[in-house]
Amino acid sequence: MRVLLALGIVFAVVGAGLLIASYVPIPKTVMRPVEVPTTTTIYTTIRETWLDETFVVGPGEATAYCGSFPSGTKLYINVNVLSGGNRDIDFYVMDESEWRVFEAGGSFYYYVEPSRTRITSFNIVWEPPSNKEISFVFSNTFSIITSKTVKATIEYERIGYKTVTTTTTTYEPSTEYTTFNELMMPGFVLTLLGIALIISHFTVYRREGKT
Repeated sequence: MRVLLALGIVFAVVGAGLLIASYVPIPKTVMRPVEVPTTTTIYTTIRETWLDETFVVGPGEATAYCGSFPSGTKLYINVNVLSGGNRDIDFYVMDESEWRVFEAGGSFYYYVEPSRTRITSFNIVWEPPSNKEISFVFSNTFSIITSKTVKATIEYERIGYKTVTTTTTTYEPSTEYTTFNELMMPGFVLTLLGIALIISHFTVYRREGKT
């Protein structure tokens, strides 16, 4: 019957060892991806939006947007009259000083290109004079009762320096910790079996009066 005791001790010890092992974290090395950004400055064509607005020009009124542009700039101008009357508007491009004259009701000068009168929809590419304050005027002064809703977009294109960021993926070692949870159930079963065998051994010996 000592075999039962020996087996019980072995099973109990092995089971307890498995239970302990299931809770002990085990380190392991894994390779994790790391994104490394790289910034580069290039000399290229840059195109950006300068104006993107939807607005209402009342009867007898005018709305202007003013700005200056560096040498070599190209403007991509898009104008659409969305609603109001005959869906038309006068579009004038002039120096900022002429806009002041226009506002005062005087005789003004404007650039023949890209100016247009009574337009509904209009697209043009235009190179403005460099380093001058330019006014883009949307005039509804010819209308006495009807407002006009206008959608205007002006993009500018120039040659210049642009910063470009690219990302490269590399792999670096990293330590992770894992546990063998799958050992918990076998360890629990072996421990119970070992305890049961030990109890059986002493029960048998007690009955035989050999304890």
